[in-house]
Amino acid sequence: MKNNILFIVVVIFTSCRSVAVSQNIAGQYYKSGKDYQYNLILNKDNSFALTQKYFDVNSMCQGKWQYLSADTILLNCGDEDLSARLERGYMTERQKKIIVLGQNKLKLGAVILKRKKE
Repeated sequence: MKNNILFIVVVIFTSCRSVAVSQNIAGQYYKSGKDYQYNLILNKDNSFALTQKYFDVNSMCQGKWQYLSADTILLNCGDEDLSARLERGYMTERQKKIIVLGQNKLKLGAVILKRKKE
């Protein structure tokens, strides 16, 4: 009986945390180093802009984001015109999954993005 009550309490607290994180996810996230820079802007209207820079190559993707689960976001890049597709740095992967690690951290592939302080 105690185990059942403990399980219910844990589920309730976990679900409350997930809702709180998902409501405040909009904002700007980044990661930068010597030869690279990532910048992700998640807007409250579910639009986004993702920029990746490696050395002299700049890749950009804009589109809509949506939740797949409480801790997973899917970025859907919009269609680009032919000239953008032919440019160096075109982002060929048009869908990206992001794992929500907390209110201030997102994981994009192997990269941890941190929320930019306003």
